[in-house]
Formats: sequence, C-alpha cells, structure tokens
Amino acid sequence: MSAPDGESGVQPVIRSLQILEALNAAGTSTLAGVHDATGLPKPTLVRLLDTLIATGHVTRLPRRGGYALTERVLRLSSGFRHADRVVEAARPFLMALTAEHKWPMGLATLDRDAMLVRLSTRHESPFATDPDWLNRRLAILVSALGRAYISFCPAEERRVLMTLLCHSKSKMNAAARDGKYVDAMIDGIRRRGYATTAPMRGDPAMGLAVPVMQGETVAACINMRYIGSTMSEAEAVRRYLAPMRAAATAIAAGLNGG
Repeated sequence: MSAPDGESGVQPVIRSLQILEALNAAGTSTLAGVHDATGLPKPTLVRLLDTLIATGHVTRLPRRGGYALTERVLRLSSGFRHADRVVEAARPFLMALTAEHKWPMGLATLDRDAMLVRLSTRHESPFATDPDWLNRRLAILVSALGRAYISFCPAEERRVLMTLLCHSKSKMNAAARDGKYVDAMIDGIRRRGYATTAPMRGDPAMGLAVPVMQGETVAACINMRYIGSTMSEAEAVRRYLAPMRAAATAIAAGLNGG
C-alpha cells in the first residue's frame, strides 16, 4: 500500500524531524505556526503530530494552546540540557497560574551575562501587553527575572556575573559599575524574597519574579507580568507572591524527582 499523500518511506521521518525542530525553536506552537515554520500541508501535519503524540514526543496543550515537546525527546539526544528539564517541569505550573489569575507568566535561565526567556504563557493571557520575548535575552539588572537570579545565586557566581556586567558595553548593564546601587538592590530583594522590574518609561507592565532554587543554586526564575495601573506592587505581592513561591517549590521538586 502506498503512503498517504504520495510520501515515500523516508519522507514521514524527514517531516517528523522538521516538526520537532520547529517546536524546539518555538517552545510552543499552534498548527498554523508549525505550518508556517515547516511549509508542510496541514493534513500531513495533523497526521504526523498525532503520531508524535502517540509516541510521547509531543503533547497537545489545553485550551487550544497548540503543541509542545515533551521530556521524551531526551532520548533523541544527549544534548538535551538541564535548562530544558526546567522548562518541562515548569510548564504545567505556569499555565495553571495564568489560567487562574489571567496574567502572563514566564521562565528564564542564565545565558552567560543575561537571562534567556525559555517559556512564556503570553498567548494564554488576555492581558498580555509585552512582545513575544521567547528565546530572547533580558538584561540582568533591569528585568525582574535577572534581578531575582543575581540576588539569590551563590556569592561566587554573583561575583563572576558582576565582573561580566561591569565589562559589558551595553547601556542596559551600566548600573553594574555602581556597586552601592547594586548592593542595596540585592539586599532589598533578598529581604523581600522577590524581585521587580526596573521602571521603564512607556512600559505599562511590571514584573514580579522569584527564583526556582535547587539547594543553594538557582535553576531558573519565574515571573508574572501585570499592568501597573491596575494595582500597586504591594497588592500584586499580596495576591500573587504566595502562589508563585508555591509554583517555584513544585518546579524544583519536579527537577529533583519529587
């Protein structure tokens, strides 16, 4: 029997790999997004995605959220990094927070001298105002995610990070040369247990971030983005800090096999 759509025996394999690569690049994607990324016909995509779901390599997200890779892709390559495990562990908790509270959630990991956004629920939030920051780098001393990371990472790691930032030519890292400012910022964040975004002119959204701790190290940071005109920082903390901390603890437990 000939393969559907005139596919040869090797074509489904090639196309399945294209789909996996597209999902890996996007993090999450709708059927239309995978179609745009691969150029494959939608009937073919549906059939191959159903196959990849059956094999456990892809999951269908709820609420028409599209598709995403699962941790089973670890078996395809030894290059699947610890940071990818964090994303997989965090996804259901961040999606649940957005489903309950409506605000977009994000997760980022350290990428040398910046934070790399690895997961975002902005497409599930009715209140998202930010552009799509997925797979983009954020300044450590400006973003809530970066401020949370540098405040809770081990002292030696913080020293190395500050050295990198001090030698950076980026204007976004200029504050690193003001040691008193950075020390006061970190002390305040550690005392409060959370970080917020540096004020940005013209940006209506504020970030509230907490670390995902593995012992003394920071595996990742998660944040919630809310519109500043809707509530004060104190109100945002009262409403959302506890569930965010609970999510961070659950994510860490998932990484540890708990």
